[in-house]
Amino acid sequence: MSDNNFNYDTFVQNPPNPDNVTEIFSHESLFSSSSNTSPIPNSFNISSFNANGLKMHGQTKLDEISTFFSLKHISFGGIVDTHLHPKQMKFLSKRISNYTVFSSNLDTSKQILSSGGVSLFIENSLASHVQDFQSHSSRLLSVDLYFKGNVKLRIFVIYIPPPAESVLRTDTIDLLIQQLTLTKQAGFYHAVCGDFNMHLDKYYPIYFNQPQIASKHIHRLFFHLLSHGYEDYTPINLSNSLGTFHRNDQITRVDYVWSCPLLKGYALTACIFNAQDICTSDHNPVITYYDMSLLFASTKLARARQLKRQTRRVFKFDSVIDIQWTEFADKTDALCDVSPSTFSSWHINQMCEYLQSRILKAANATLPSSIVGNNYTPKVPKDLEILTQHYRFLNRLMHSIRILRKHPLTYSVAHEHKWSIHLIRLQNILQLYKNVFTFIPILPSSLSSCRQDNFKLLLDDLSTISKSLRGFQLLQEKEFQDSSIRAHLDDRNNNFETDLSSFIDSALSRTRRRITLDR
Repeated sequence: MSDNNFNYDTFVQNPPNPDNVTEIFSHESLFSSSSNTSPIPNSFNISSFNANGLKMHGQTKLDEISTFFSLKHISFGGIVDTHLHPKQMKFLSKRISNYTVFSSNLDTSKQILSSGGVSLFIENSLASHVQDFQSHSSRLLSVDLYFKGNVKLRIFVIYIPPPAESVLRTDTIDLLIQQLTLTKQAGFYHAVCGDFNMHLDKYYPIYFNQPQIASKHIHRLFFHLLSHGYEDYTPINLSNSLGTFHRNDQITRVDYVWSCPLLKGYALTACIFNAQDICTSDHNPVITYYDMSLLFASTKLARARQLKRQTRRVFKFDSVIDIQWTEFADKTDALCDVSPSTFSSWHINQMCEYLQSRILKAANATLPSSIVGNNYTPKVPKDLEILTQHYRFLNRLMHSIRILRKHPLTYSVAHEHKWSIHLIRLQNILQLYKNVFTFIPILPSSLSSCRQDNFKLLLDDLSTISKSLRGFQLLQEKEFQDSSIRAHLDDRNNNFETDLSSFIDSALSRTRRRITLDR
């Protein structure tokens, strides 16, 4: 491990921590002259926006949505209450480049006030991973994406009708709970975004202080979500003057992005995008950011899976000695027997295929390897895994403190008991990574002492710890990813797959060895 005694803020391009991004989102508008880069690198996001119908001024609203997607680099954009058929939505969505849209069927019954209509826009680089799409009703859809490493992600988009449409509201809530139960059983990472037409802030005090009332039928959706470990990250710029819904003098929050227990561990932060000045809707979009490592940290499998084979070959890079490497280099050079003039006349794809076949043929003949099952993936080093767990623990703890800060009346003896347990882990973290911190704060032994300033000092101290850990985590991840195809097995047994780009990257990462492609 490298020396830890340096300034991580300047050495690592640290993406904003969940506690350090307030300034980034505090003064946004849809057409602000903000940077063209995402405010949180190495992340993807899910947003929800109630468009209040796209039949009237549909092209104008789609242009506004397109600008919002572009400015905030939206990965998954849920649009609700469109009032449009899927074909109409697909036609209008052509104005939003670089996105693929999935839309629900439309309810055309005359007995209802709103025909519904929900859509999910997926950035094209992610849309290629879509495996399934279902329109469960005109107000609920789901899209399934599969990523390498057996990562399954399902995103729901929902519009729950207001209380005035009680029957339709009840049916929609029951349908969502049913689908969430099935999704959990299937092992999906999943999120639910949309307009819930419910006020979570009003429910929190009931949930914490009146459990018998909290579990009643009228509160069943929020009770199901909270009791099953789902989490909605409170937008850091939420205020009395900025919510997701505004009408006349009423400013509230009814739009959410809920993360399941599996997914919430990757959540970074959330914010509200202020679109009041230019948008004809009375809603503001809400965005939740997630760590991109969920989708792309897994090492991709070889073509064996595509070819229905049960096993595949991986090379044991750390077992290669100098003599073997020289033999491999000579063998590769001998196999590359096409003339330079012919090679230069080929298309780049043909060049790559030619080099790949020769390099792999030479590797199979000279380098040590082993046969593994298709489900094999190199493991993250134990120290990096522990560091990541500590960082996520800090984020969850700070989120709990924020809720307590926002609802101080929910404080009870149970909080003191939990804090005493968390304090032990915090002290262990401070001791384990003491070289990382420029300053080690003194944490209170009791939460009651923090009530005087409404937990502000405690939250600031936890923010400092989290920021330092995040910088250190990024450094360790970079070291891990720069090793042979991100498979640094505790400096002992690096394996890499039969993939051209991974093979060359791995080879060139060793300073004593190189491949010379002089043809």
